[in-house]
Amino acid sequence: MAVEDPRPPLPKLAVIARAAGVSVATVSKTLNGRSDVSAHTRRLITEVLERHGYPRHRPKPVKGSMVDVMLQGLGSAYALAILEGVEDAAWRLGVDVVVSAVVNRTRHGQPPPAWLDRISVRDTAGVLFVRTSPTATQRMWLTDRGIPAVIVEPRRNDQPLPVVVATNRAGARAATEHLIGLSHERIAIVTGRPGVPAAVERRAGYRQAMTAAGLKADPRWEVCGYFQMDGALQATRALLDALPEPPTAVFACSDAMALGVYQALGEHGLRVPDDVSVVGFDDSLAAEYATPALTTVRQPWPELGRTALTALLADRPRARTEVPTVLVVRSSTAPA
Repeated sequence: MAVEDPRPPLPKLAVIARAAGVSVATVSKTLNGRSDVSAHTRRLITEVLERHGYPRHRPKPVKGSMVDVMLQGLGSAYALAILEGVEDAAWRLGVDVVVSAVVNRTRHGQPPPAWLDRISVRDTAGVLFVRTSPTATQRMWLTDRGIPAVIVEPRRNDQPLPVVVATNRAGARAATEHLIGLSHERIAIVTGRPGVPAAVERRAGYRQAMTAAGLKADPRWEVCGYFQMDGALQATRALLDALPEPPTAVFACSDAMALGVYQALGEHGLRVPDDVSVVGFDDSLAAEYATPALTTVRQPWPELGRTALTALLADRPRARTEVPTVLVVRSSTAPA
């Protein structure tokens, strides 16, 4: 006795083509990993195939299906988390990824000149710059060859390239509003490196929240920690030594700096959160395991990577794409 297969038959290519708004031939090329299908069309067809029950598959590597990712370094949690998102999107879009790290320590973390020699020998579909950016010469080289580029969390604002960033201003405002909601008024801020867009936006969000609440953002409460734990430690020590009475709360613009704030407060006999509440920014692994666990703003690192790669392979990426942050409340904040 024959047993019927309960699964409905997969739709014919014509049905897929009609749903995707392309020809049957284009669907067939996509399934066979042909190179003469744009990344945007390939992604569209793949999504339709998945909706209609076709098994998820990774297309064969094809000419022009490789993207380059240039990072400031590989030794940080954010780099690995962003790469996780890039890899997830690459699998879905059917492209391969080549990862490079900036080895020269220039002020703005620009790729070395030799990088162009390496990229010229492969048929790259685009370049993602993560917290680094090309020089004017490198940008012109990419433009002349029709190679698109997108920057994730730029270190400078003078790049005429599409950027993908977290909602730094909104996240900082949410962090400050959380402290204000706990009746804090003397709220200090430890800012990041001057001129870096993320640092500028986070300080602006802090100031907006203070102003909206009718509180004075005292310049004496603003110190710079350069996004480093030791920098924040030194800055917070100086802040506490200079003020007649300590702030009741501190917003540190990174988790690393928040840990420096913890240490400085402890040196001055102040407890977190009994005497001073502290909020960070990133939601790194250290935030959860700090003592007390750190209230912080979660950066959407994997989503930044996914969004950036999708934008890179789009026909017309937006000039600026923002990915939402989320406030994570833990034990380092309490009512004033």
